[in-house]
Amino acid sequence: MKNLKIIVSVIIVNLFFTLGFAQIDTTIYIEEILVTAKTNHNINKTNINGKVLEIENPHDGGAMLKNQVGFAVEKRGNYGMEPVLRGFKYSQLNVQIDGGVHSANACPNRMDPAISQISPEEIQKIEIIKGPYNVRFGSALGGVINIVSNRPSRINGKLVSGNVNAGYQSNGDNYYSNIFAQVVGKKLDFSLNAGYKDYGNYESGSGQEIASSFTRWGYTIKTGANIKDNQRLQFTLRQSSARDVLYAGLPMDGDHDNSTIASLDYGIQNLSESIFMLKAKVYGSFVDHEMSNLRRPAARFTHAISPVQAQVYGGRTELGITAGSKDVIFTGVDFKQIAKQGHRDRTVYENPCNVGQVFDPPKVFQDKTWQDSKKNDMGFFFENKYEINKNWVWLAAVRFNFVSYAINDPADDFKAQYNGEITPDSRIDPTISTSLTWYLNDDLNVQWAAARATRSPDLSEVFINHLSIGMDAYEYLGNPNLKSEANYQTDIKVEKSWEHVSVFGDIFYSYLQNYITAKLDTSIHKKYMACKPPQGTKVFTNIDQAFMTGFEAGVEVGFLQDFTFAFGAAYTYAQNVSWDEPLAEIPPFTVNANLAYKTNKINTHIHLRMASEQDRVSTSFNESTTPSFTVADFYFTYSPWKFVDINAAVTNIFNLNYVEHLSRAYKAMDTQSLYYEPGRSFNIGARFKF
Repeated sequence: MKNLKIIVSVIIVNLFFTLGFAQIDTTIYIEEILVTAKTNHNINKTNINGKVLEIENPHDGGAMLKNQVGFAVEKRGNYGMEPVLRGFKYSQLNVQIDGGVHSANACPNRMDPAISQISPEEIQKIEIIKGPYNVRFGSALGGVINIVSNRPSRINGKLVSGNVNAGYQSNGDNYYSNIFAQVVGKKLDFSLNAGYKDYGNYESGSGQEIASSFTRWGYTIKTGANIKDNQRLQFTLRQSSARDVLYAGLPMDGDHDNSTIASLDYGIQNLSESIFMLKAKVYGSFVDHEMSNLRRPAARFTHAISPVQAQVYGGRTELGITAGSKDVIFTGVDFKQIAKQGHRDRTVYENPCNVGQVFDPPKVFQDKTWQDSKKNDMGFFFENKYEINKNWVWLAAVRFNFVSYAINDPADDFKAQYNGEITPDSRIDPTISTSLTWYLNDDLNVQWAAARATRSPDLSEVFINHLSIGMDAYEYLGNPNLKSEANYQTDIKVEKSWEHVSVFGDIFYSYLQNYITAKLDTSIHKKYMACKPPQGTKVFTNIDQAFMTGFEAGVEVGFLQDFTFAFGAAYTYAQNVSWDEPLAEIPPFTVNANLAYKTNKINTHIHLRMASEQDRVSTSFNESTTPSFTVADFYFTYSPWKFVDINAAVTNIFNLNYVEHLSRAYKAMDTQSLYYEPGRSFNIGARFKF
């Protein structure tokens, strides 16, 4: 109730403030990150159309971005993969659903990232803003990923419509199914999206069985009311459950991951000649997660079961104002509280440091995972887009985040480590951004953008207590004294189009201060399994200087009427200046090439992804080098009638045995190895529309 009062108060204050402005015919959609019927003047923004996802049929939220230029995927299992953009990851990226709904991982090892809480089958598009240049939707140190889900919309004038699809994939003996149905009237509408997946262990290109199975089901309900022609109210409920998820790159597996996300949106347009848009949103996200080691060899000595929970309560309001014929202002306020609880129950049957010493009865311990911690974040933002003339557009934006923390159930040793000073200082994190876009003509755009953005530490970085949550085998310890990261970044992007050819190039440089990483402290002893290497504990810390620089570039060519060839390349060079070594977990130089043939009935793609060797690795994290690879996939859709699509694919056509650089090692299993990707798979499916 207290959290609800805070959210409602934020919205009322902002409504009072924004409606105090002076008293353009446009269309807004309350789920999108940008107003669609006005010129965006933002060539840093990229859209991934849901039709692209439909033909590639990714099985997991993170896998959706695997073939996108500038992205890589961090993999701990075949479920719950996470995107990495230009080397930025985790809370350095602002991942949200439907323009402002946030979720948080309950698992300290991020088995359940926010992007895993939405099914690829329900996505209409993904909006991406590369860099820290958007202030309207929360802090974004490295970029924004906004996942826009399907919304009720009348198709061919039908009151009732939808589709059903199902399919099979040979590598893993995988089954999937999904249904989408909607009823769209003039005033009221309703939609349901529901799906089920059952995936088994797959085989790598060499024939090795990789522990990767999971089952997942979920549904999303949306119901909306068009109160007036210019007003809409919409309620969304999303629930999902994953079961028996094997994480070969982690010390535990996921027994279950249950999530509920609810949101209420209100949008109104054309309030007056000056106020063209007002949006308001409240939401709540609830994740109940349990993991254990009961399927692992270590269970012989110790049974470890960890039930954990995470909640996010939030809200936002935003006002769009026309300050003149060439001036558009967006201003608003948002609030987000992240709360996490949970523990780990250990039942020790045999002393792992003295094999043969059996405990009868077994020893029982309970470890505090999150120490009942919270993070509150309230933000105020202001963005102004000014059209200097028909060729020049200037954007200036500022944001202030007021951040505070709480820890309600600290462990005794955590308090002792920091002499009882365990609550981080409250802070104000500012972000300032500007860009200048030059439209030389209708076919050539040049944009220069610069920003100083900040990111406050997340709960794991300040409060985790001797848990193995990194890419190496060390225990990690939170640090309540961490400072906020600061990113000074600039981008120069060029886009040019001809009748059948379009090209783009983007060069960026990011200078990072107080970059948060973890440093080994040999004076702090391990808390668990002290007899086993490695010795010492890694403590989260700030480093003075780091930088990332790189580029994305691409070309798309249409030829012979129905053919398209697309080519894109991306590279990031990242350096920890303070430690004189590369930053850890940076994706290698990667090229994506795609040849497509599309008619009214046939849509087929041949996709190549080529990654170079990554030998710039961090010795501080025992990071391994990875060899280069080229993997090829074939996708085919045939629509013999308007009401049916037949899908077929062959992924990893040449049965390559390869590993992604950001995949965690295959550890704590009966077999130890690199975490190899799936070998060749034959896939078949069908979609029926009604």
